[in-house]
Amino acid sequence: MNTPEPTGVELRIDNGRVFTPDGFADAAVGIRDGRIEFVGAQADAPRARETVDAEGALVVPGLVDLHTHVYLGSARLGINPDKTAARSGVTTWVDAGTSGAGTFEGLLMHVRDRSRVRVVPFLNMSFVGLAPAGMLTREIGELWDPAFADLRAVLRAAEEFPDEIKGIKVRASSNALGDNAAIVLPQAREAADELGVPLMIHIGMAPPTLVEILPYLRAGDVLTHCFHPHAGGRIIGADGRVRPEVKEAVARGVRLDVGHGVASMSHQVAIQALDEGVQPDSLSSDIHAENVGGPIKSMLTVMDMFLALGMPLDDVLDRSTRRPASVLSRADLGRLEPGAAGDVAVLAVEATDRWKQDSTGHRLQLTQHFVHRLTVVGGQVLAPFDDGREEFRSSPWLTKFGATGDDGDDNH
Repeated sequence: MNTPEPTGVELRIDNGRVFTPDGFADAAVGIRDGRIEFVGAQADAPRARETVDAEGALVVPGLVDLHTHVYLGSARLGINPDKTAARSGVTTWVDAGTSGAGTFEGLLMHVRDRSRVRVVPFLNMSFVGLAPAGMLTREIGELWDPAFADLRAVLRAAEEFPDEIKGIKVRASSNALGDNAAIVLPQAREAADELGVPLMIHIGMAPPTLVEILPYLRAGDVLTHCFHPHAGGRIIGADGRVRPEVKEAVARGVRLDVGHGVASMSHQVAIQALDEGVQPDSLSSDIHAENVGGPIKSMLTVMDMFLALGMPLDDVLDRSTRRPASVLSRADLGRLEPGAAGDVAVLAVEATDRWKQDSTGHRLQLTQHFVHRLTVVGGQVLAPFDDGREEFRSSPWLTKFGATGDDGDDNH
């Protein structure tokens, strides 16, 4: 009679400083069948088919970026999520409204189903979303014509692709929505309620004003670009303090999302908010083809910035993993514990003299930054690759907002 081999794991990550739900621990992490099997003392670690030595680095859950654009090949802003994941540690990518009801199937078929990383689609209230490829999204707002906000089309898409739409997205700023907030926002609210998913509203240049937008957001919904600098839509009022309406929204459970992007981040707005105890729930990038070459490069850029703004390391990691995963109601993501998804980022934190520039040209000195070491998706190491496509395109907005990024460090 044959004796079965002892139970082991397929991949074991050794000697790292592991970020667990209970804090940091010097431990090993084992992954089997795409799930976390073991987190514990190195001496107790199971045998493994393959091992990785993470000595001197943090071992954290795969990062969850709540605001990205990955509709590669259709939307002009789309990037390859696998390619960027392999150098950043982001394993869950929320595509924040790149597709609308008329283009949703293509996002599923050509991007989500072909990606090794997890792509979670939020549907744009505009029928056309930010696709097709020839659409000049910087010059032509997808909801300037309110006829494109077709609630019936959204509900038809939900019937055709049941449980595939994970959120509803509206870009509620003048360059995207024009004067149509009173028509579009009630429909977006109804769509999110009908589907039982979060509503994500992008804020920026008014109209509409932030005060007009906030009543449409409920507990579990997301206000993205929360630290943008533009008048009329800022969370900071004329008195230089966080608007009471924003604090009321946070108190009722509305989530604040960074959504850095090119034109949507002010260090000064963030500093004021943090000083008043108003914290973002998620440190997302709003990464796309016009900023992946700078100023963003990856979500790690945003995490570096919040370290420099004084946010403790464990809070930075929590707001890049567990908290954004909770927006998606995914308890299996954003945490390293048995039964969770086998997604891991191995990151070093190193000293630096780099700086980070925001959308207004303000420079923030960094003293530490995250350096990517390894990305693991479902227990498989995601190796860097070159798909032959340029990752980024030049944008006149980079010049307009002075957002040249940082000192050119390419570890992100």
